[in-house]
Amino acid sequence: MKTAATGQHADPMAAVEAHWRSFRTGLRLVHTVAALRIGGDPEAEAAALHAVASSPAFALFGPPARPRWTDRPAVPGRSGGAARADDAHLARGRWLVDRVTRGVEQARSALPAVVRGDLAGAPEQAVVLWWLHVVLGVGLRDLPEAQRNDIEPPLGGRDLVQKIEGRLWLNAKPTGRAAPGLAALFHDVQAALRDRFPTRSETAAPEAAASEAAASEAAASEADDPDGQADGQADELARGHFGYEWHRARQMGLSAGTELLTLLSVLAPDPLRVSFLSAAWGPLPPPLRELAASTAASARVLRELLDRGLLLPLVDDGVQRIVMPAAMHALPAERLSAAERRRWTNVALRFLSVALREDTHDHDSWPEWHDAEPHVLKVVDEAESYGEGLPEAAHLMDRLCVHHRIRDTGSEAALAAGTRAVRLYRTAGVPDKRLYATYLINYALAVQRARGAEAALAPMREGVDLASRRPHDEYAAALNLYASVLAAAGQPERADKEFRRALAVARECHTVGGTQEDAAEVAMVLNDYATHLLRHGGPGPEVAEWVLELLAEAEQLTGPDAYGIEQILLNRAGALRRLHHLEEARDVLLPLAERSERWGTPTLIALAAFADAADTLRDLGDPRHTHYLRRAHEIDDQLSAED
Repeated sequence: MKTAATGQHADPMAAVEAHWRSFRTGLRLVHTVAALRIGGDPEAEAAALHAVASSPAFALFGPPARPRWTDRPAVPGRSGGAARADDAHLARGRWLVDRVTRGVEQARSALPAVVRGDLAGAPEQAVVLWWLHVVLGVGLRDLPEAQRNDIEPPLGGRDLVQKIEGRLWLNAKPTGRAAPGLAALFHDVQAALRDRFPTRSETAAPEAAASEAAASEAAASEADDPDGQADGQADELARGHFGYEWHRARQMGLSAGTELLTLLSVLAPDPLRVSFLSAAWGPLPPPLRELAASTAASARVLRELLDRGLLLPLVDDGVQRIVMPAAMHALPAERLSAAERRRWTNVALRFLSVALREDTHDHDSWPEWHDAEPHVLKVVDEAESYGEGLPEAAHLMDRLCVHHRIRDTGSEAALAAGTRAVRLYRTAGVPDKRLYATYLINYALAVQRARGAEAALAPMREGVDLASRRPHDEYAAALNLYASVLAAAGQPERADKEFRRALAVARECHTVGGTQEDAAEVAMVLNDYATHLLRHGGPGPEVAEWVLELLAEAEQLTGPDAYGIEQILLNRAGALRRLHHLEEARDVLLPLAERSERWGTPTLIALAAFADAADTLRDLGDPRHTHYLRRAHEIDDQLSAED
């Protein structure tokens, strides 16, 4: 790390020094409260608590000094509002004092594991030795001699712990030899302040909050900080915070926590769903695998990392997510060697491959893929740069291509993902032609959306040719999609021929296999063929009646909640409208429009449902048609903006 002032590499612990003056001021105030409490002076203690509550050192920590934090009733004869405000300041002051004291205790217990040296012995002895190290700057190797020379006789006959504590509170300075101990105290008190009560700024990372508090104190007293060291030091402080916490976790054997931070550092600096860890613990290294496989262990480690400011909690729509503070995100990965970085990239690639659902065509998977997309792109970038894990990377990009195409989030995004999937798999040497055919076909559909059906015919034909060497059910799916592209390219006669071939192959597979997947494939071909007939089969009623027969067979094979049922319902409503059965068409379209709204994102299905419902209601003379038409225009605008 380089400092802003000198550009030289610095010890991350040194970042604490720029903020120590403000922090020490807060510690002195807390020490004053403790002394007044022991001395039995409630009025002076209350004044000191007010000072603690107002200290810039703790500005962004703890409960705000608002009336809702009252802890006693208003005093008779005084203004109710003033009493409540006074109570709020006292409550905040007590909360801060309690957490600072807790942080001091945490620092005492953590120091023997964090700071190198032998502090074994009675608890009181360990405390005495530590305060000597922190306050006097005595090296750990010199502590035995210092104990004899500096405590006895200079401090003989006194309460040693109390005396050394007093020196710390009132006189501690960040000397070079005291830096590790001061860092322990600084970070453990900050961890206690964050404990189960994040900073009140929703966007500020904990280290940024501390930096802001320090800067505020520095502005109030330039004499205490003539060089302005506390200003503009958020990144440096974040590095110091992380450096101490990483060292502490390693020394205390908290390997699951450090490996979780490493995984997050290899991924994108975006929130990660906690559920991904439990869904994909298999590819993770053993300590992290054990953590992800145990809800209790996971909760314990996450709570520790959250309390110590290494993770930030995010909860939206009932989904728990975690993210590292932005200034810390890259730091764990920076500690990895080149070989370790490659290994962790492979771990992250396999982790995402297992965690993410395959069925990106299903709207239930869309929220997960929306959250995961930045992580997928980051890890695929790394894998491609190393030339490793390319088949897995290609598969993730293929699924992302389908996600964008079906979700209608942008034709260019789908095309970019599909193009990359094909390129990565070719670079990998096409280890499985079955998968390659799938990637080609999905790429061709993305090309159709972005560049038109004519441009999609060549890659689609290549995919179909490869699919013909595969099991018949997949060949049926390939023929079905090829027929759709032919129809869109202005070749309805050839498309009709390919639809019939696809239907014959799918029905043959269902007859032989009889599985649910075989039934779903037949239903998909039936539905797509029905769409083709409605568009190219002519206006006569016999075509509409034939379409209803095909759709009835499709619904019987799959059921009311199967994938693709929305398009089946749209086609059924279209056939009913063509037969002038408007009431029946309305009864299909209105529930479908309502159902599409629950997906939480605009889609072409939703647009068609609202537009067809508006036309049907208008033809029936139903005044609700204006509402459905307005909503159709809104969805169309949203889709256009995303594309």
